[in-house]
Amino acid sequence: TNHRLRGPLLTELRQDVERRLLGLPDVTLGRWKDTDLICVFFRGKEFAHFHGDSILDLRLSTKIIRDEQLTRAVSARIHPKRSQNSRWIGIEFRTSADIDRLLHLVVRACNELF
Repeated sequence: TNHRLRGPLLTELRQDVERRLLGLPDVTLGRWKDTDLICVFFRGKEFAHFHGDSILDLRLSTKIIRDEQLTRAVSARIHPKRSQNSRWIGIEFRTSADIDRLLHLVVRACNELF
């Protein structure tokens, strides 16, 4: 399922994120089982999923979280009961600079988690 799963309501930023994710080696997008949740897979393993048009929930190593000085503020909004030690970090994207940073984190995740 390496096609873009977009409807008419997705923002241009979200479309840009999807397009750039699909440009990475071994990265695909697809629905999570029989849900509407759009996930990002690396070599068939889910490591991220979208929340709306401006948040990607990304599974990162503790090293990446520490190195990149990431906070869990967005995660607390989208998953209020999630552990403060969770390796899942919500990353919000609203500008092209945000998308560049997001792609940087995705590449690090693919290199370190798999």
